[in-house]
Amino acid sequence: MSDPHRDAIDETLKELAELAKKKRQPNRFHARELLTALGTLLLAADDGPEPPEAERVRAAVAPFEGWEKAVAEEMSLACTEHVQGVDPRFLKHPRFDFDYLVAARERLEARLRAVEALGLSVPEDLLNRVAEADEVVEPYLRERREG
Repeated sequence: MSDPHRDAIDETLKELAELAKKKRQPNRFHARELLTALGTLLLAADDGPEPPEAERVRAAVAPFEGWEKAVAEEMSLACTEHVQGVDPRFLKHPRFDFDYLVAARERLEARLRAVEALGLSVPEDLLNRVAEADEVVEPYLRERREG
């Protein structure tokens, strides 16, 4: 049975190979696919050995001058979505979609793990804003778990 995360990595690496042939650069959508899929595999591996896909991704993105820019743009957008999504005015709404919020935060965590594994970083101020947003939403999530 195939793994959707490994399949996403394979497909995106094929796209990157085509970009390289055309001397074009990856964009944030390529970064999103690779970071989310790789990060999910890394989180699943937890403290175990790094999945082989990590080295494949490192090798595939190394030739691209625009890779870091694509990652930075994707991480900025993903972090900002989380920060803006936990506005208390929205969290208090009876139909607020907490399931989406939790799933999006999990995808953000996967991206963060992949960025680290690829030897890149996210600006500290952005990480601080994500941590502050997590603190804002935690009481609402706790209430749902206990509720």
